[in-house]
Parts: sequence; structure tokens; C-alpha cells
Amino acid sequence: MTKSAPRNTVIAIVSFSVLLILCWLVYSPALSGTFLLDDRANLSGLKNVDNTRTALQFIVSGDSGPVGRPLALASFLPHAESMDANARPFIQFNILLHLLNACILAWFLYCLCLIRKTKKNTALFIAVTSAAIWMLMPLLASASLLIVQRMTTLSATFMLFSSVAYLYARRSIENDTNKALTRMSLALLIGTTLAILTKENGALLPTLVLAMEATILDRPISISLKKWRIWRFTFLMVPTLLILGYLATRVPYPEELILRRDYSGWERLLTESRILWEYLINAFVPRPSQFGPFHDAYPVARTILNPLTFTAVFGWIVIASLALLWRRRYPIFSFAILWFLAGHLLESTVVPLELYFEHRNYVPIIAPIFAICFLAVHTPIRRKAIAYIGLPLYALVNAASLAGLTSLWGQPAVAAHFWHERQPDSGRAATHLASYYLAIHGRDRAIDAVHEFARAQPNDGYLLLQQLNLRCAFTPDGDHHALVSRLTLSLPDIHFTYSSASVLSLLATNVSSGKCNDVDLTTVKMLAQTVLRNPRYAKDVMYNQIHHQIMAQVANLQGNHEDAIDHLKMAISIRPDSEINTKVVTSFAAMGRFEQARSFIEKARANAPLNPLKRYEWISNLDDLNIYIDEIEQQTDFEN
Repeated sequence: MTKSAPRNTVIAIVSFSVLLILCWLVYSPALSGTFLLDDRANLSGLKNVDNTRTALQFIVSGDSGPVGRPLALASFLPHAESMDANARPFIQFNILLHLLNACILAWFLYCLCLIRKTKKNTALFIAVTSAAIWMLMPLLASASLLIVQRMTTLSATFMLFSSVAYLYARRSIENDTNKALTRMSLALLIGTTLAILTKENGALLPTLVLAMEATILDRPISISLKKWRIWRFTFLMVPTLLILGYLATRVPYPEELILRRDYSGWERLLTESRILWEYLINAFVPRPSQFGPFHDAYPVARTILNPLTFTAVFGWIVIASLALLWRRRYPIFSFAILWFLAGHLLESTVVPLELYFEHRNYVPIIAPIFAICFLAVHTPIRRKAIAYIGLPLYALVNAASLAGLTSLWGQPAVAAHFWHERQPDSGRAATHLASYYLAIHGRDRAIDAVHEFARAQPNDGYLLLQQLNLRCAFTPDGDHHALVSRLTLSLPDIHFTYSSASVLSLLATNVSSGKCNDVDLTTVKMLAQTVLRNPRYAKDVMYNQIHHQIMAQVANLQGNHEDAIDHLKMAISIRPDSEINTKVVTSFAAMGRFEQARSFIEKARANAPLNPLKRYEWISNLDDLNIYIDEIEQQTDFEN
């Protein structure tokens, strides 16, 4: 080690610390932001957290993915008291987590460079610069500013830290092969498990490591080829093959899914081929006006014969093929491509999620950034000065673009107008703007805005129903007959959204007093049944369950508890649910049928989930319902 090495290390650490402070300052205007999209839907349970039991209930309540993402939900517990106040503590934690991830990323990339036999000073520069560009990249802002996307960033924390642990273990493989392989295996197993319990994308960790092993890491010479291949197949190939097998089971899409999403599996692949190129362009040529939370109106690519779609598909086929063929000849290029594509395997292929979200690039974009920095530093000597000056300047350009973006997010009312103007076909952007009209300009402006949006988007069922809901809430004496008639004609053909159910439920509550002209509970019931005549809704299993809950709500409001229980039992037959159990038991209690309530509770125990945490909560909830029934019965006996 030269005498200048320690000094260069100190310079690198100080420089990166300054960049971390800069990143915090650039993000800080967004601290005055607000909850968006499904933030409240995922976190509303925080309002009920006041002890260990309710905290556990919240942790196991997640339904965003197959495993419920309990570690991500647990990370929100410190903010429980702020759920009804403001979003600042949530956003602040997210930004700090992003800065932590940048530190781990710099560590990971430094280790990666050293394993590539890169000089330490050069490795420091590449790692620090790559991490700086990454943490200041405007494309990734929504990963921290959309509160619930902490699921994405915290999962990345486990993936990055595990990657560091993997590389540390791998560096010692020449000294003690078996011990190193054991540590590498544990890094993958523990890291993948923790990442999956935060967000399902964590399952991609072995695939990302496989991309790294297949390109920029040389096979360890101290281990036999056979043993290495067995280990690599077991811990890297098998998880990757399982993911590919899972993806294969998702195609072709069933008819009900095509109706709900309005695209087939093939059309989704075509569309994502274009989106992935768009992600890369927006990553390295930042255009802040293109960034935002609302992309639900992204156009679907219907045919490969479209020139732009064909070019996108053909481009990925060529570049992915070259990355595989040249993975040893041009390892840095291949690593960038294979890591990026591997990182998008779950969310940007055939899994029927929404088409476009910027935060999906949080981990995938790491390798392309690293490749650019690595190759720039290893250019001919005469051009190195350009790289050593140009890359930090580029990071600062990113910071300037990011500052404009975070300032917008920190002004919710201004942002609502801007996002709607940029995405005029987005129903979510429209309703988000209407909510600000309601808060700032009053009910008339909000109603007019929703009416305008509904007229521009006649197939958006949420907007149509919300229009009636707002009118009933704020102008109950108005003439609603024409709007009800329009809904009756339109609902059988509207596009699918689960939000239609939430509006119907809210409408039932608003009109239960009977003060809305031309609209009563019978009208709500008719509208709900009309929605179910729409094949997009009728063939969706989950919506059928929700429909029966709406019908039970209407029946209860009408005092018809027998019908309410019948509908709730129908909902349970579609999919058992702890919340519906509570509704059934309380309905029995309202009718004084305590023995039937107890009988239902005992039968419900058989439907307890297999997940140990969810099973515990399910049984505990039923025990609480038993206590509730005993108390209500005793109170009834006392009153009689």
C-alpha cells in the first residue's frame, strides 16, 4: 500500500459524507409531502396500534403479496402516532433509509472492484461515484417519496447487505473453501429470506448474484470445477429456475384476468419491452417532468407489428443475446444488462401487476450505473481526466434535477395540478386533484372537477360513482336522477378497478340517512348489482367477495341482518377473512343469536391460515369474539 492510499481513503469517505449531506438537503423539500396512491390503504391499521397485540395484528395484516411483507410493515410501527397527523416522519425515515442504502451500495461496489483486482484508489472512486449517481438519480425519487414503497427500499437494504456479506465470504475462498462456501450460502439464504419478508422481489437475490458470477467474477481456482458447479447450481441456478418456472405458470392469462387488466400476457410483455427502454433513458437523461406517481394510463402495446414495439423487442433480444454470448469477453457490459433484466424479472414480465412504476428500478439500475463508471475510469489515459471530472459533475446535474422534483413533491396542491396536466388520462391523477379541490376550493369545485374528469373518461367507473357520492354528500337536495340513469347504462361496460367497491360502500354510508334525493339504499344495491353485470367484475373472484360485503353492509343498514349474514357467509365461502368473521359474529350478536355466533366461531377455526403468524392472529381474533359474545349476552341478560 502506498502512503497516499490512506489519504485517498479519507478523501473518499469525506467526499461521500458531503454527498450524503447534499442528498439529504436535496430530498428535504419533499418532507412536506403527503400520502399518495395506496399509502393509506396499506397503513391504515397503524391507527389501531397501541400495544404489543395490536402491533402484531398490524404486522401480520399485510395482503400486498403472498407472504404479507411483515418486516416492511413492522418498520412503520414507530410512526403509528403520526398516521392521522402528517406524512413527515414516514418520508423522513424513507430518505434516511435511502442514504443508508447508498452507503451499503458503495461498500458493495468497492468489494466488487477489489475482487476484480482493481486498484484500491480506483475502486474507491468507482464505488463512491456510482453510489452518488444512484442516490441522486431522479428516476428513483418515488421509491422514497411514495411512503409505502419503503417495502422496496428496505428489501433492497437486505439484498445489498447480503451481497456485501457474500463477497466478503467469497474473497476468503482461497484460504478455507468449505468455510467460505458455508458463509456464502448463509448470506444468500438469510438475505433472501429477510428480503422476501419485506417484499417478494427479494427472491431475485440469487439470480442477481448469478448474473454477477456469470460475468465479472472468475471461478475460484481453489475449488474443483465439479464442486463449484454443484454449489452454484444449488444456491443460484435452482432459485432462478424456480422463478422462471413460476413465471411460466402465469401465462397464458385466464379470461377473467384479461378482462380485469385489459391486456393479455403477450401484450404485457410487448409493453414492458418498451417500458424498460424508457426506464433506461429516463435514468441517464433525467427529465423531471416525466416523473411522478401516476402512470395508470400508460398505453398498452397491442401488436409487435407496431414499429416502436418491434424495435424495442428486437433490441432486447439482441442485447440480451450478446450479453450471454459475450459474458466473459465483455463482462462489465454483460453484467449491466443481465443484472438489469434479472432485477425486472418479477415486476416487468408476465406477473399481472400495473405496467409502469419508476421505483421498480431501485435495484436493477445499479449495474448499468456501475458499468458506466467502471468503463469511464478504464478509458485510455488521455481521456481519464474527463471521466474523473465528468462523472462527479454528472452526479451534481442529477442533484439539480432531483431538487426540482422533490420541491414539487413537497407542494402537494401544486403537484396535484402538475401530475394531472402531465397525465390527463390518469383516473388516479384526476381524483387526487379533486381531493385537493375539495380541501382548498370547496365542494362545488371538487364536484365540477370530478364531473369534468368523468365526462372525459366515461369508462372510468370510479370517477362516475365518485361523482354521485360527492353530490349526495354535499348537495343532497339536488337532482340526481339523470346521473343515476347514466350510471345504470354505463356500469356494465366500465373498466375494472377495485376502488369502485370502496366508493359504493361510502355511498351506502352517505345515503343511509335517506337525505339524498333520488338515491337511497335500494339504489345503492341496484348499482352494486349493475356493476356485477359487467363481465370484468363478474369474473373476478376477489370482487365477488367484496360485492357480498357491500350487499351485507346495505342489508345491515336496512336492518335486514339475516340477509347480511347470508351475504357475509357467501363472501367467506369465496375466501375466508378474519374481518368478515368479525362482521358475521357482530351481526349474530345484533339479533341476539349468541349460540349461532359461538357455533360460527368454532367452525371458523378450521379456516385458520397456514402462515404461523397469521394463524396465531386468526385464532386470537376468534377468542376475542368469543369473549365479546359472552359480554354482550351477559349485558342482555342483565337488562332483561
